[in-house]
Amino acid sequence: MRSTGICTVAILMILYAHVVHAASLLKQTSFPGTTADLTFTQNVALQSAGYEPWEAEYDSAGRCISGCTYRNLTIQDDLKNIENNTINARRDLATYGYTFPAFGAPASGTAQAQTPNRPQQIIVQNAPRCTPVQPDVPAGQTVPLGEPLIGRPQITSAYGARIHPVTGNRSVHKGLDFSAAVGTTVFSPAAGTVESVWTDATCGNGLKIAHSNGYETIYCHLNKSLVAAGDRVGAGCAVAETGNTGRTTGPHLHYGIKYNGEYINPTDWVGRG
Repeated sequence: MRSTGICTVAILMILYAHVVHAASLLKQTSFPGTTADLTFTQNVALQSAGYEPWEAEYDSAGRCISGCTYRNLTIQDDLKNIENNTINARRDLATYGYTFPAFGAPASGTAQAQTPNRPQQIIVQNAPRCTPVQPDVPAGQTVPLGEPLIGRPQITSAYGARIHPVTGNRSVHKGLDFSAAVGTTVFSPAAGTVESVWTDATCGNGLKIAHSNGYETIYCHLNKSLVAAGDRVGAGCAVAETGNTGRTTGPHLHYGIKYNGEYINPTDWVGRG
């Protein structure tokens, strides 16, 4: 009888421990400090919901402390990966018959060579157009060449390694920051489908658009999005307004480009050389 009582108590204690553990898993938790704190499944779920680790930060030894795609990634590895991705994207772009917009000139139909053998799927002539429209983006363009803002505004932070203006940590800025007053119209440089619209602590109000040939464009710090997930947008279509949301030091647009799921250096794609 005594041993039966001991066994019963032990079983109850085990069940209680499981209940407590299960309850702790159901508690709302704050967003992790680094993506390394997440499991692979959680990373996939967050990125599917729209979260973008759009800027990685590193300690003084060059080890990643936040925004990392892979655990133990170094700043040198991150920059090298993006450089390789950019080389691949540049090579593939040439096979489509595209050339980059000329340095110092807006993207246009004449600045981008129209070769006879350009694959038909690159241009979608019946893509929806809208008002207002970015006049320097050719109608039907599905590769993001050209600028997301009118007037060639100043680039306040280029792509590449930098000291983050808010945290003071070393970082890899995976895009371009354009100076823009709150409420400035943002345009999609290519036809595509809105993949996600979200809000987080760093990007603020964010937007991602999927284009053809493996391209995606990312927009951060928006005042508001003018489109919703699933919407089709035409080349040069108005998609958002610039703002000052998320982790910023002032109003601007952060603009990034991904190719086959990986960030590239967007400088040549916007025609800034």
